[in-house]
Amino acid sequence: MKRFLVLFLATLMVTFLWSAPAWSLTTGEAAMQNRIDDLEHRLQELEGKPQVVAEETKAEEPEEKGINIGGAFRVNYGYLDWDEGGRDRGGDFTFDTFRLNLKGELGDILFDAEYRFYPEYDFHTPHHGWFGYNFTENLQGQIGIQQVPFGLQPYASHNYWFSGAYYIGLEDDYDMGVKFLYDRGPWAYSLAFYKNEELGNPSDAGRYSIDIIDNADGGFAGAQPDGNRENNQVNGRVTYTLDHGDLGDTEIGLSGQWGQIYNDITGDDGDRWAAAVHLNGNYGRWNVQLEYAPFEWNPENPESVDGIPIDDDIITMGGYSFSWGVPAKGQFGIFNVAYNLPVAWGPIDSLTFYSDNTVIEPDADDKFSTIWQNVVGCLIAAGPLYTYVDVISGKDMIFMGGDMVGSTDASHGRNTRINVNFGYYF
Repeated sequence: MKRFLVLFLATLMVTFLWSAPAWSLTTGEAAMQNRIDDLEHRLQELEGKPQVVAEETKAEEPEEKGINIGGAFRVNYGYLDWDEGGRDRGGDFTFDTFRLNLKGELGDILFDAEYRFYPEYDFHTPHHGWFGYNFTENLQGQIGIQQVPFGLQPYASHNYWFSGAYYIGLEDDYDMGVKFLYDRGPWAYSLAFYKNEELGNPSDAGRYSIDIIDNADGGFAGAQPDGNRENNQVNGRVTYTLDHGDLGDTEIGLSGQWGQIYNDITGDDGDRWAAAVHLNGNYGRWNVQLEYAPFEWNPENPESVDGIPIDDDIITMGGYSFSWGVPAKGQFGIFNVAYNLPVAWGPIDSLTFYSDNTVIEPDADDKFSTIWQNVVGCLIAAGPLYTYVDVISGKDMIFMGGDMVGSTDASHGRNTRINVNFGYYF
């Protein structure tokens, strides 16, 4: 699997770069506008991060000075084939999310903040909150909780459920630190330093982003507290965009991440790293996303806690008030394709069909089995109302009836969830 993904991505990149002289390599406003047009509904919705593309590629001023207030609320229907009670009830309909956004400019300072409430999971948390400054037309700085520059941005997925990379902390992650964004098309660069995860509290799993959790609450499957927390993380990301004229554009990018894992019990620092190569192509109504990323966490755990051994091959992650185990070493591959169809069916503006696929291959394959997820679905856009209709299938995926560090036993089979999410944005 790993060799196949590397060869596949390398072949695509060589093909695009070799053909570059035949294309116009201007990315400026035309290429940026193409990307924004193709993903307009996506950027307004999924997790509602205003102007994420602009945030990650080019400093842009808000349309109006002052404070702009927005928000959203979402309700969710889910049918889980592994939940006998849910099957008997015909699924469950819940209040998923309520959120408030503040964005704008005061003097020369930009700011963007979002706070979320999750009634279904009984917690509330900041999603992001940062101050920024445009040093030049091409250079912007941000400080606070902002999106970590890694891999496909703003998302490595089209669906409501995200990719499998989100559940190991490597998609749409937000941490507390400083970031600089520089765009000099066709090149764009991001460099960031994060002191810690967004809450500064590794014992609190009530958060949006997936982070290392110290397992203080007993964690997954009764595992003991291991005392780990994220510390001193550095990220770098560089992209190059090929403009294919009327055909569209292709973004090729490299990302790197390195940080420490401080252990409160031993007082020692472990380390962690991840790297990614990605391709994001917009070709007419089609969007194609490819990503390959190896990752490794090397904690300095105590040998045991209360007489129970700590497994160095497992890292405890948490989010949405839950915690779970993740293989400490491995690699993942992502292949996504989407097609946008404009329509005029009453209030419905467009339909976006997609198939999003993730494979996570643990290095300790004698202990853990291959993890995979597929999401086939459609985004229905009707003015401010966005509806995701998803069929999510997976094996050993968290929140999918699986255990990401389960045994290689064949009983860890495929599970399927039907999920429909309705979101109104204002």
